[in-house]
Amino acid sequence: MTTKTTAKTTTMTKTTTTRTPADFYYSDYWGMTEAPSTSPHSAGRIEQETGFLTALCNAAGGDGTASKVERDHIFGMASVKGYTPEAIAQINALADAAESKTIEEMAADAKKAMSIGTLRFAVGSIVFESIKAASKDGLEEKEKETIFCIAEIMGVSKERVEAMMEIVAEEEELKKKRIAACIPNHPCLAPEYK
Repeated sequence: MTTKTTAKTTTMTKTTTTRTPADFYYSDYWGMTEAPSTSPHSAGRIEQETGFLTALCNAAGGDGTASKVERDHIFGMASVKGYTPEAIAQINALADAAESKTIEEMAADAKKAMSIGTLRFAVGSIVFESIKAASKDGLEEKEKETIFCIAEIMGVSKERVEAMMEIVAEEEELKKKRIAACIPNHPCLAPEYK
């Protein structure tokens, strides 16, 4: 685009920025400048993404069943975060395995995750996303126990976990208010939001 002004020509360059869904998610939701698994601080993308997904699947399967709605949430979250197809392809296997794990095995998984790349800095978001995933079909007592165990291993206090559980519930209520105010009659709304 060129603009002519008195006695000189000014050239303006149009800049376009390619933003991915992951860029949006990390920036808008968490205030980050880059995706942790693609950061130079990462230990290895697949390993890091699998560590994060294992925690979510363990929380979802903590009651003995990782339901379709919980799995769908984990798939969606991983897709939006820009996880690799290889990591995403492991979700069902991780969720199936979680259904029969003991709390001790889940605790060992949490401890292992703490040693992977930037995951040690993401413990709060791991616990938070675990709560969100497990809440998709109602947060069962066994799932809460699993989440508290994972959190304790990761150094997150019970009080912080309880605060996160409140935030997850508040976000769901805010979502309902947003839908009611903005798109109350949209034909694509899920039944629980109509």
